[in-house]
This record gives sequence, C-alpha cells and structure tokens, in this order.
Amino acid sequence: MMDDLVNALIRRLWQVMLVSSCSMVAVFVILMAEPLKKGDSHGGGIIVFVKQSNSKAPLQHGFIAASSDLANPLSWSDAKATCDSLTLNGFTDWTLPTREDLSRLLINNEMVGGFQEADYWSSSAFEPDSAWCQHFLGGKEYIRPREMRLRVRPIRKF
Repeated sequence: MMDDLVNALIRRLWQVMLVSSCSMVAVFVILMAEPLKKGDSHGGGIIVFVKQSNSKAPLQHGFIAASSDLANPLSWSDAKATCDSLTLNGFTDWTLPTREDLSRLLINNEMVGGFQEADYWSSSAFEPDSAWCQHFLGGKEYIRPREMRLRVRPIRKF
C-alpha cells in the first residue's frame, strides 16, 4: 500500500516536472523568436501591419496580405464569400479587409505589390445596398453599389 502511494507521488512529480519544463521551453522559444516585421513573407503572404500587444508580452498582432489579387473583379457579396472560403498557401482564414486594413494596404502598396490602378472592396458596409472601397493607387475612398465588380485583395489576421 505504501509502495503504491510512493509510486503515485513519484509519477505525479514527474508529470509536474515534464509540464513545467515544456512550458519553460515554450516561453523560451517565444522570447527568442525573431519579431515579425512589415514586408516579411510570412503566413502565406506579406506582413502589412504589426502591433505589439504590450511591453511585457512578446505577442504580436496584425495582418498579412495575399501576394496577389483574386483573379477576377467580384461583387461585394461574392468578394466576402470568396475570401471566407479561400484556401491559399495552406491557410483557410482569409477575409476581405476592413476599411482601415484597406487604407494600410494602400499606404504599403509598393511593399506588398501587384495592385492595379482600380477600386478595391473593403468588408465595411455603408448602407444595405452599398459598401466602402478604396482606389489604388489614387487613394480616394468611395461608396459603391454592392453589385459592382471590383478588385479584391484577401488578408488574414494574426
């Protein structure tokens, strides 16, 4: 009986030590990892925006743009649906950029590359029948009817 208790305690101690050491390794790997930078190829596309969570945590957030537009201009609803179901470079969490994300894409358009001088859809609706878009490379924002066929550049968040 005493041997069973000792064996159970030893087994539990080993489990705690194993979990602790794995956690320490994970923290070490995160701390030693190179920070992500705008313009890097990563996660199936090109990093457009990076924000540090806070000064104490090494976590970064931002978004990655696909390296090219979808093949054909699409209506707003088709653009949203196509991005939501897109599998590209092994990733399935692509989305249509928000109005703010689209502005960041415009600012970094030379770094990302491949944009046409055309209107691009954002996911930001304006009214039931219209949504926001942005003209590349001119930079102006417009409200267009959702049935118009515009260019689409998918993004994914991290």
